[in-house]
Amino acid sequence: MTGVNRTTLRTVLAADYGGLFRRLTRRLGSADLAGDALQETFLRVERVTDDVPVHSPKEFLFRIALNVATDHRRIDRRLLSGNAVDALLDIPDDSPDAAAILESRQDIEALDRALAELPTRARQVFMAAVVRKLPDHEIATLLGVSVRTVEIDLKNALKHCAERLGRRLVRRAGGPRPRS
Repeated sequence: MTGVNRTTLRTVLAADYGGLFRRLTRRLGSADLAGDALQETFLRVERVTDDVPVHSPKEFLFRIALNVATDHRRIDRRLLSGNAVDALLDIPDDSPDAAAILESRQDIEALDRALAELPTRARQVFMAAVVRKLPDHEIATLLGVSVRTVEIDLKNALKHCAERLGRRLVRRAGGPRPRS
């Protein structure tokens, strides 16, 4: 005879639904969670086999319902609350729009053209100082020139690039760059 466990569990669940519901509500602290767990328990009973006999159907059903409730709580902890979702949706989009991207690309192309117009050493000084962030004394050593020459070449390169890009060159207060 197959389905004995399933039939017994269905009968007990229907007969003692109220008792299981009250017991689960006390244990879980939530009538909603208890009701959801019992509904899911009914579905899980349909998957029970007769491989192992069920000796205490009420306790078996109660344990299934507790496991279901535990699963629901785990899922709920992983989900964001409504307030958290609203907060995420209110985050402003700081990514550049198409116009800003196009303008930036044009600036890069203009800078490339301006750098190509510079004498070789001035371009090397610019790249070493601005892109690689090397101190003046290292640039001077690399190029075999004085630190003062590096400073003058960098000043002229920056002025040239600012003019070509239509920008104003902002002078730093406090003299030349530190020689770190």
